[in-house]
Amino acid sequence: MTLNSFISYVAAIYCLISFTLLCLSVIATVLQPSITEKRAKREDQPPVSIVLPVKILEDNFDVTQESAFAQLYPNFDITVATDALETPAVEHMRQIFMRYPNVTARVLHSKAKFAASPKVDNLYAPFMQAPNDIILMKDSNVLLEPDALAEHIRQLNDDVGLVCAIPYCAGLENFAAHIEAAIINGPHARMLFLASVLGQGHGVGKIMLFRRSDFLRMGGFQAIAHTVGEDNAMAKAMRRIGQKPVFSHRPVRQELGRRKLYDVYQRQLRWSVIRRNDELVSFLLEPICQALPTLAAALIAAPQMDLNPIAALGAAFLIWFGLETLLSIAKGWQLSYLAPAIFVVREGVMLAVWIHAWLTNQVVWAQGSVQARVAAAQAQAPKEEG
Repeated sequence: MTLNSFISYVAAIYCLISFTLLCLSVIATVLQPSITEKRAKREDQPPVSIVLPVKILEDNFDVTQESAFAQLYPNFDITVATDALETPAVEHMRQIFMRYPNVTARVLHSKAKFAASPKVDNLYAPFMQAPNDIILMKDSNVLLEPDALAEHIRQLNDDVGLVCAIPYCAGLENFAAHIEAAIINGPHARMLFLASVLGQGHGVGKIMLFRRSDFLRMGGFQAIAHTVGEDNAMAKAMRRIGQKPVFSHRPVRQELGRRKLYDVYQRQLRWSVIRRNDELVSFLLEPICQALPTLAAALIAAPQMDLNPIAALGAAFLIWFGLETLLSIAKGWQLSYLAPAIFVVREGVMLAVWIHAWLTNQVVWAQGSVQARVAAAQAQAPKEEG
């Protein structure tokens, strides 16, 4: 076998694996809600403390934050966590309080400064002072359906320590927002849905539902303060005490509004660096979930299959793009007439981010720059935690 034949043969195997994974993940994305709902065994509705960390005023802020107040649930309170009390975001939250006088709500000033992640610093006070043992944390751009809390709580069984939900993007108002949605609703969501169908859970911090008693038993803030990937670190710590992380049967809607391409790139870079630091094996395998390397492999493998290289490339593009488009239609996700261009740009962004993630540990967070991981000695939680 010549070297060219060997390379072509390897490329053909790569294509086969990649397209098989694509098909399996598409099927899993469709089936996941019905499969995982069967694992939702909890029937009672204990009191819950909802924590809303806020920092900046984003598009659709009032709508997404009000969704937490409109839950059809018998007993919950809300704590808004902020590192600065006089901000537009906090002022908007106070206005929301007045529109929901029957909901017990407060603003809590988080002064902690010990973690790699500013978000973890912001969560210290509300997690430790929450009136109830069960806590739901929601990001500011997540829109909850009125029955979301009631549905997610069904997954918090005795052997489950952390319930997260797979996000999908909506409310896309410009090209950059469509690029980010194509990444999140595409390879990222598909692989999470596949993991969920296979019984695997991971930390995804758009929402996190857990018991504080389990959180403290797993090590509390000391177990998550060293990384900006606190959601994944929390899932790992829960496993160490025998409590499973799971994905809910309900995905959560993430409102994007308008985006800047630079911000999209920096956000994807942050998450990619987190995966490189915390999940190296899956990070190494990420290109096989991307279309661009697979299209290149199809071009190289074409002679091995007695195909015209351009025809093979076109067929591979149409299959991948077609399956993702059909999946978006089946799930009711927002599409654009610019979808082919969005697909191409998305692939370029994802590959560039993956390569860039090998070269840096400095990431952008809420318009500031932080180290994605710090030494444990630098991430010492306040002594009063326990």
